[in-house]
Amino acid sequence: MDAAHFFLLLVTVFYFYSACGCWLLQVMAYPTYLLVGKDEFVPFHVKSGQRLIPVFVIPAVLTCLASFVLVFVRPESVPVWAALIVAACSAVILGTTIAIEVPKHNKLDKDGKDDALIQQLIRDNLPRVICWTIGSAVLLYMTVQAFSTLAVL
Repeated sequence: MDAAHFFLLLVTVFYFYSACGCWLLQVMAYPTYLLVGKDEFVPFHVKSGQRLIPVFVIPAVLTCLASFVLVFVRPESVPVWAALIVAACSAVILGTTIAIEVPKHNKLDKDGKDDALIQQLIRDNLPRVICWTIGSAVLLYMTVQAFSTLAVL
């Protein structure tokens, strides 16, 4: 296995990891915010956000950045269009995170529990969930394509 195949495999594994993390936020973490009392909300939200940084935020950001590199560093058997789809998904993920989701989290940290804002957080996370899922599916295709060609050689 050469470096391009190894890098593809690494990006694929971390993309799936991040997709699972985003789905967990969507179906478990964000809806749970609605169950936390007003007095406990800010400490809960701040602490859960701090705990997410090393196990989800940093790996997810690095995974998105790695997917941009994958456009240029990929096995020859992997079509550029597939790598561009994954990179586009990553751009949407990073863009919506920075422009839409982070400001909502900052407002919740500062102003406290706001059920309407939490519902917006859940709704506005959907593009990220969709992009992580599409990116994962395309990376699975790319990995199968690359490794089946490698096996033939």
